[in-house]
Amino acid sequence: MHFETTAVFSSKSFVSRPNMNIRTFLKIGSASLALIGSVVMARAADLAVAPVEPAAPIPYAFSWTGFYVGANIGYGFGGEDEVGAHAPSVGVSVNNIAKFDDSGVFGGAQAGYNYQIGSFVVGLEADIQGSGISDKFSKTITAAGIPFATSGKSDITWFGTLRPRVGYAWDRILVYGTGGLAFGGVDYRVSGDAGALGRVDMKSDDTRVGWTAGAGIEYAFLDNWSTKLEYKYVNFGKDKVSGVVVGGPGDGTVVTTNETAQFHAVSLGINYKF
Repeated sequence: MHFETTAVFSSKSFVSRPNMNIRTFLKIGSASLALIGSVVMARAADLAVAPVEPAAPIPYAFSWTGFYVGANIGYGFGGEDEVGAHAPSVGVSVNNIAKFDDSGVFGGAQAGYNYQIGSFVVGLEADIQGSGISDKFSKTITAAGIPFATSGKSDITWFGTLRPRVGYAWDRILVYGTGGLAFGGVDYRVSGDAGALGRVDMKSDDTRVGWTAGAGIEYAFLDNWSTKLEYKYVNFGKDKVSGVVVGGPGDGTVVTTNETAQFHAVSLGINYKF
């Protein structure tokens, strides 16, 4: 028995199969694109630049380097100038007649330059002061059995110094030591009056040169302004002051005394740094 098999394809079935393949392809493509997009988005998120924190400001370092000028006011005290009278030609010498304890107010101006190396500061300062530092005495003594009415005055009318400064700075606080040359005008007078037996006046009014040493602390309350508290000891050394007896049996006799003007000084000042 013979059978023939004939394949019958309808146009409908032939057409529908290709349409199904296209839809499947589109679905697969859409899914692939979605997957690729999600991967790209995730990768972009990973590669996003983190926000940059603003840098902390660098602290401003104050410097003491520079020229400055200023003014000060202070008080001098504690001078110990012992007064004596000596007449070697007649063998008379009297010690401790009195003592000048000079004290008083002074004030003036200063100028200088500082240079800072790390925390160390070196500089040079000059100052000039008008002064009311003085003392006087009046008493009666007996010398060689003769009573003398004595009097005296020591008056430091002005003074100045020129000195280096060496210090250590904690930012705006400077602690320093200082010392150097001192100079000033000293009006010095000592008199002895024995009435009819004669009178002597020993006096000197000139510029004296000596030395000074001290220390201080300075604070910069603004970038260009600072204030300071300073101590100095000022010593003008020893100077021989002489006079001649007038009248009486000792007429013409030379009498001398040693002047040793000195004092301690504390001052408050203000400086402007350029």
